Amino acid sequence: MFGKYKSTIITLIIGALLGTCFMLFVLGYVHFGRSGSSNNIMRTSDSRSSNYDSENSNSDNQENDRNLALDDIETSRHNAIVRAAEKIGPAVVSLSVIQVVQTRNSSPFGSDFWDYFNFPPPARERQVLSLGSGVIINPKGYVLTNFHVVDGAKEIRVTLENGAEYPGRLIGSDPITDLAVVKIQSDTTKFTNAVLGNSDDLIIGEWAIAVGNPFGYLLDDPHPTVTVGVISATNRDIKPEQGQKAVYRKMIQTDAAINPGNSGGPLVNALGEVIGINTFIFSSSRGSEGIGFAVPINRAKVVIDDILKYGGVVKAWVGLNAQNITPEMTHSLGLKVNKGIVISSVISDSPAARAGLKAGDILLSVGKLPMENVDDWEEVVNYSRVGRALPVQLQRGDRQLSVVLVPDQVPTHNIPQKADRFGIEVADVTPAVASYLNVTDRNGVIVRGFQDGSPASDWGLQEDDIIRQIGSYQVNNVNGYLKLTSQIGHGYRVVMVIERQGQLYTLQIIT
Repeated sequence: MFGKYKSTIITLIIGALLGTCFMLFVLGYVHFGRSGSSNNIMRTSDSRSSNYDSENSNSDNQENDRNLALDDIETSRHNAIVRAAEKIGPAVVSLSVIQVVQTRNSSPFGSDFWDYFNFPPPARERQVLSLGSGVIINPKGYVLTNFHVVDGAKEIRVTLENGAEYPGRLIGSDPITDLAVVKIQSDTTKFTNAVLGNSDDLIIGEWAIAVGNPFGYLLDDPHPTVTVGVISATNRDIKPEQGQKAVYRKMIQTDAAINPGNSGGPLVNALGEVIGINTFIFSSSRGSEGIGFAVPINRAKVVIDDILKYGGVVKAWVGLNAQNITPEMTHSLGLKVNKGIVISSVISDSPAARAGLKAGDILLSVGKLPMENVDDWEEVVNYSRVGRALPVQLQRGDRQLSVVLVPDQVPTHNIPQKADRFGIEVADVTPAVASYLNVTDRNGVIVRGFQDGSPASDWGLQEDDIIRQIGSYQVNNVNGYLKLTSQIGHGYRVVMVIERQGQLYTLQIIT
């Protein structure tokens, strides 16, 4: 029976073994497949964790980059101009000035009414408020500003950057340079002062920073305003207007905005050093048009020294007259050069005469300044000082010579003077005085000052006025003047004809 079914049994056993192997194979595949899938998931999970760390790292880098960028921006914001403004700011002040001005009453009969009687219109005084800026130049509270800011000042108030306000006192001024020095009235405060730079080494195109208090009557804030531009030009000579006292020569030109109220404030460089005093602008709109001018600080230093030492500018005198060389002059006089200026006359016993200068000499240079026209010579005269030697290069015939010219005091300071019955101190117009005042007519008397409390101090006369005529009588000299004034009683209305800076004026006075 076993033999009968032997082959069938063997077939079943082999089938069972093959089935078992097949099942084991299938089970093994599934296991390894799942293990592989699990490994893949783990790897995927590991990959996600790595990307997350990478994203955190990128975020940190971006934050660091942002912080670095902010640092760079902050550094770039705090540039040289900002540092200069911070440095100069505490030394800049606002000036509020009550000025007394003379006004003329008009006639209801027309402007020619007073002229018909040869009388000026009656004058009256009125007070006006003027605003300007200044810069502290000394820890004791000395402030440099423009003369036109404090001209005629009855009261001066000085306001600092922090809002503190002090009374101010005018120490001295110079109308020629349009500069003045005011003292802050405080003996206990130590003030922050500016550093005065060098205006002789300016570079066209370098930064220029104008600081001051423009439109102070609108901006009720003591903090100074800062405007920025460049040095547009140097050595600018400005043609004077009729009756203008100031001589604006060798000025600094800038396009930094200068507006009303900026006058007297500092113009500084990128180091925060004062290189000029903002003075005026050219404008057709009464606002800044990018053409502003400042007095060079090196010129101001000379004025400051005089004012602090003497209370005013001590003018010097050399005693010669000069004129430009024209082509016609070169030909007619047989001059060997066609540049420079020629001396037309030399006053006897003057510094020029003592230096050996002669009429006909051609001035080529004084110090480092070439003499190209008469304006250059006036520059020398205006800014020379008593006793300070001037090296002069000149041409005399075929020779070039070097001489030393030592200016002296102006001749009006050492001439005999007498006081009239009204308290006016007068002197004769000597040849030296005539040369100094640039007048040819030596008739009349020169006003030298007024006695304290004299009624004449309110008549409108000024120092260096020349009184030419009283009523219908010509004034020749001091003796004749004193005789005329001795005959004038009190309460009389008198007309004086005076010469002031080359112009004739008529004054109506009541004795």
